[in-house]
Amino acid sequence: MAGAIDSLKTINSVARTFLAFVVVGVAGIAGWSGYNTYNAKEIEARKRTQELAAATEKLEETKRDLEVKVEQLKEKEEQIVSLNDELQVKEEEIQRLAAAMRLLKFDHRVARLRVLDQTPGEKDGEVITQVEFVELNDEGLPIDKPKRFTIKGEVVYIDNWVVKFEDTYIETADIDRSTSLVLFRRIFGEQQEPRDGFVLDETQGPPKAYSRGGVVTEFEKRIWSDFWNIANDEAKAKELGIRAAHGEAVSIKAEKGKTYKLLLRASDGLSIAPDENSPKLVEPLM
Repeated sequence: MAGAIDSLKTINSVARTFLAFVVVGVAGIAGWSGYNTYNAKEIEARKRTQELAAATEKLEETKRDLEVKVEQLKEKEEQIVSLNDELQVKEEEIQRLAAAMRLLKFDHRVARLRVLDQTPGEKDGEVITQVEFVELNDEGLPIDKPKRFTIKGEVVYIDNWVVKFEDTYIETADIDRSTSLVLFRRIFGEQQEPRDGFVLDETQGPPKAYSRGGVVTEFEKRIWSDFWNIANDEAKAKELGIRAAHGEAVSIKAEKGKTYKLLLRASDGLSIAPDENSPKLVEPLM
């Protein structure tokens, strides 16, 4: 009987203890729930503050990355501008050199020679050639009436004085030195002495036509009035920008009915070549 009572007491004690734990647990849960409910706004605010701090840090990091990239982009843009400037300078230099080369190699027509007729001469092997010579302006038009000559030989010589300027003046299209100058001295054939040739331009004054349309400047007058002194005085020639001043003769084995063009290269002297665009003469004009 006593044992049963003790067992009952033990059970009651355990039950009370369990009940106490339950009560405490329920009270704790209720307290935690109440705490959370009471402080929900503060907790949410703290959470949002932490999220905002994290977002702000991320934004700052993105901003720093963006600033680095902007700086890199700025450097690249500066490099591009610099390269474009260099490219522009090089392009301008290429264009300048191309223009200079065109000027140096520019040929303009200064005269025309027509072969009117060719007949045997009085002596064995002698050929009489009748020609027409006329100087031309920049448009290729005669500046005077054509001159006709009867010369001895098939090969026609045109003796001339030529003035060649330094390339720098030609490249930069200097107003007075942009091209060589020429004075047609005389015309003669291979079967006669040069001194027996026919005068084309008088040497007492400047020639009638240049590449500048026949306008004779004081600079040109000075050259032609003192041609041989300049040709023989290096210092005087250099002072005038002259590279060379001398006499020379171009020649061609003339063919009856053909027309030839005389060309003056800006940086050089005179040349003669067939003018294929001119019609051949069928009958003598003299």
